[in-house]
Parts: sequence; C-alpha cells; structure tokens
Amino acid sequence: MDVVHVKVLILFGLLVASFLIGFIPVKCIYHYRRNMGTSRVYRRVLSTLSCFAAGVFMATCLLDLLPETIEALEPHIKESKKFQHYPVAQFIMIIGLILMLTVEQCVKKYQEKRGRISHDSNDTNNTERNGLISNEDEFRVSYSSSGVGTDDSAGENKTHDFENSVTLSVKTSETNSSTLRSILLVIALALHSIFEGIAVGLQKQTTDVVEVFIGLIIHKVILALSLGMTLSQSKLSFWAQIRSLVTFASASPIGIVIGLLIVEYGQGTTSSLVEGILQGLACGTFLYVTFFEILKHEFSIPDIRLIKTLFLFLGFICMSGLLLIHDHDEH
Repeated sequence: MDVVHVKVLILFGLLVASFLIGFIPVKCIYHYRRNMGTSRVYRRVLSTLSCFAAGVFMATCLLDLLPETIEALEPHIKESKKFQHYPVAQFIMIIGLILMLTVEQCVKKYQEKRGRISHDSNDTNNTERNGLISNEDEFRVSYSSSGVGTDDSAGENKTHDFENSVTLSVKTSETNSSTLRSILLVIALALHSIFEGIAVGLQKQTTDVVEVFIGLIIHKVILALSLGMTLSQSKLSFWAQIRSLVTFASASPIGIVIGLLIVEYGQGTTSSLVEGILQGLACGTFLYVTFFEILKHEFSIPDIRLIKTLFLFLGFICMSGLLLIHDHDEH
C-alpha cells in the first residue's frame, strides 16, 4: 500500500480512537453524576482518577515535551553565541506557565470586579427594600403588643442573604477555575498532538509510519482517557466536553496533514524553531494545569491523601514506562 494511503488511514484511526477513548469516562461519569453525584465513594473515585491523570500529564510534560523542545531548539541555539549555554527550552517553558497564570489571574480579577458591582447593586436594592419594609414594621409594632419578633426576622433574612451571596461567589469562582483549567488543558494537548501528527506525516517509508503510529496510538489512548476524566469533573456542560474531545481528537490528524504538505512542498528552515517555541509554551501549560490546578485542588481536600499520592505516582510511572518502551523500539 502507498505510504500516503497508510497515512490517511492512520489519520482517521487516530481521530476515531482518540474521541471514543476520551468519550468513555465523560459519558460514564456524566451518567453516574446524575444518579449518585453526592456519594462519598463517587467523589473519592473521581479524586483518585484526577490524580492519576495529573501523573500522566506530569510525565508527558517533563519526560516527553521538554526533551522534544530541547531537541527542536538545539540547532538554533548552537548557531547563536549568546545562548549556547543558556537553558532556552526551560526559559520558554516557564514563560508558558507564567502566561497561563496571568490569563487565570486576569479572568479572576474580571470576575471579582463584576461580582463587586453586582454586590453593590444588590446592597442598594436591599437598602431600598428594607426602607419600605421598615415602614410596615413600624405599623405592625404600633398595632401589635410586641415588635421584637419582626426585628429578629429581618436580621435572619440579612444573614441568609449574606450566606447566599458568599456561597454563590464561591461556586462562581470554582466554576470559572474549572472551566479555565479544562480549556487550557485542551489547548496544551491539542498543540502537543499536532506536533505528534507532524512526526507521522513527515515519515517517508511505510514501515516507519506504522512504527511511529503504534507508539503514538498507545500514547494517545492514555492521554485521551486522562483528558476525558479531567473534563468529566469540570463545570463544562456535556456538549462542551464533547466539543473539547473533538478538538483534541482532530489535532493529530491536522498534524498529519501538515506533515504531508511539508514533505510535498519542502521543509522550511524556521519550522523547527517555531515547533520548539510552541512545544515549550505547551510544556509550561502542562506544568500549570498539573500543579496549580489539579493537584492544588485535590490535595486541598483532607481526604484519602495517601491514596491520591499513590495514584499520582501510578499515572507518572504508567506514562514513563510507555515512553521508555517507545524510545527502546525506535532505537
């Protein structure tokens, strides 16, 4: 079979497999959430799976993406005298992390500003409403023998309104953080998958294409499963989760098409530089999502800490072993 036909078959295979594997946890957890969303066992299972996914993302970042970034930037660093001994790849990775942190803080700042304006508006409305109510209270006090019960009721209503506003603010903050985390994770995984697809598209022999595909499909299955578990715990709607999975599943096929075009029309001299910069930024995004979002959230909950740590380690070991096998097969 012609090498181009093999690449096209792999393109569709990656698309379908990535989506279906990611869809399984999304569908299952969406179903069980409706039936047993308040169950303690359910919450613990989700937490352990989330920690496992964090371990997978940690290994992907530090053992896969970062070495690829260094390899892509190395020829350009050697040409420059200023940066020969400077850790350029690590610098770009930290820049990516800081960019994600800046985006998150800007979003939270905007939400806090909107919440403050909304709170001030509610206070004004409550003041006007309390003024009208106080007239009725005065009338009732003069009519009845005692008005103490009315004053207590007003105080309880104010306390209840305050508790509701605090609860709503906390839920809004959690929703924004969860949504932002999911979006950033999909972007990082999509970027990573595009470059993996390019690696497939650049192969010129059928045997090389198949070998790269075998390692890639195993890698994609684990990442898709981890992404599906993370999305299923986010505050995104079911169809928003499906769109995120479609975006992730489409990334590798897009990369294969780009690789085919590069082979057809020639490889540019700056392609490896752009690839290295984007890979480094994606690496920073993985670091941010893993440590600032998933692990920060999971370990702030004082429950089954050692089990969470164990599943974090298992996720890391699982991806590390896969990368080790993949590198051994290549050599």
